Amino acid sequence: MKQFSLRLLLIISLIIVGFTGSAGAAVAPEPPVNLTTMQWVGHNFVFLALPADKQADGYGIFPAAQAAQGFQEDRSVRIPYLTNVGRIVTVTDVSSYTSGDNKYDYVVSMTEIGTGYKFVGRTIRGALEGLALTEDIVQARQQFLGKIIYPKSRSLELVNEQPGGMNPTSVPIRIGSGLTVIDVYAGINSQEPIWLIFSVNGQKALLPIAYSWTNQPVNSWKQSPPWQAALFMDDPRTSLGWSTDLWAKIESGTVQEGMTEDQVRLSWGPPNRVDQGDTGAIWFYGTKVLKFTGEKLTSMETVEGPTP
Repeated sequence: MKQFSLRLLLIISLIIVGFTGSAGAAVAPEPPVNLTTMQWVGHNFVFLALPADKQADGYGIFPAAQAAQGFQEDRSVRIPYLTNVGRIVTVTDVSSYTSGDNKYDYVVSMTEIGTGYKFVGRTIRGALEGLALTEDIVQARQQFLGKIIYPKSRSLELVNEQPGGMNPTSVPIRIGSGLTVIDVYAGINSQEPIWLIFSVNGQKALLPIAYSWTNQPVNSWKQSPPWQAALFMDDPRTSLGWSTDLWAKIESGTVQEGMTEDQVRLSWGPPNRVDQGDTGAIWFYGTKVLKFTGEKLTSMETVEGPTP
């Protein structure tokens, strides 16, 4: 992960909270609303912070008067990072277009709240990089702030609180260990635009999530909320009923026949590729090919060289 400024991200989050109302109010969170691109009109988005190596390029979004140049790959008309990070815009129009393989993409027009500046962007596979739905960030604060959650990972990135400091390192945790969310920030990636913040061994650590499928590539949408891929809301060692021996295998990164898809994913993480076989999914991890019958792992094999 590249360098970033925690102070800047906190300012962005405070802007969002100030615009939409106090995040400390005792309001039950609404279920995530998955907005297709054509449903963005009337909704507000915030310009996210960008990783350090992308800040010089600015956002792939253009002043309305120069959008045609931007769509022709003129990078000089991209809106700059420092003067736009944290700004909030309202989407005013969405129109579809076809170009090459992008048969279902869209031109998105937006107006900045407060100044009236007009911008235009063009999606790739239904997503517009650099933006996050403000409703998602506010609702994530309402749902997770102050709650104990259980990450599905072995480590968390440490937060670098000093602008220009060294790249953050990670801190190990036990898969499914209970951690209290001490804050919720806007992140730096549209695919996982929300950061849940924890205190681990006296240090601040983060778990990036997406709250809804809004502004996600259309081929990635699933029935369950995207944050469920990153965390449990209840202690899995109590709620799932798995044996101590099975948890020990997951902790050691062991996969064996008889495991379910969820158990394999916890142990090895998401697969590099998924195909559909005659009896179930086929998962690829480097040189390992895992075949499932229904939800159960029924065979494992090693192939020569990494799978594509």
